[in-house]
Amino acid sequence: MNQSPDKIIIIDNNESLSYNSLFNEMYAGLCLFSERFLIVSSEGEDLVQEVFVKLWAKFDDFDSLNAIKAYLYQATRNACLNSIRHEKVKRKYEAEQVHQVESETYFLKQVVEEETSRIIANSIDELPPQCKKILQLSMQGLKNQEIADDLGISVNSVKTQKRIAYKTLRSKLQNIFDIVMYIMWM
Repeated sequence: MNQSPDKIIIIDNNESLSYNSLFNEMYAGLCLFSERFLIVSSEGEDLVQEVFVKLWAKFDDFDSLNAIKAYLYQATRNACLNSIRHEKVKRKYEAEQVHQVESETYFLKQVVEEETSRIIANSIDELPPQCKKILQLSMQGLKNQEIADDLGISVNSVKTQKRIAYKTLRSKLQNIFDIVMYIMWM
């Protein structure tokens, strides 16, 4: 049977103290202590285990049993308080999210954004192939010269095709834009 590694330190009056024996002696009491702060006992057990992991790294630094016990109780208390603070922030954030999602304005804006994106994407898909390709490359941040080089056409052709694309989109989307602006400012 595998046994976990153990650390032993010398404490008060040249007595030796084993990490494993300390864990076995203190774990249950620290879990009960953590339940004073926390609602869910399993969360306290997790926090106490984390405290013992931190103690493992510092175990050799201690020279008295009282100092170790004080550290364990203080670290457990602090871990519980940090957990409570974290839960409070989390609940506040979740409440804000619920409020935002429930908000009619938020819902309408989301619908408008999704529908507008869909209409724009469909309108771009209806453009002639060359206009569509040039517009997509432009939307990816390419300069006119880069688009011309990629497609093997002149810069003037790129400018002309972009102008045609924008004019076509503007005429198709003008009514949609008016509706969107009306809904957004209701």
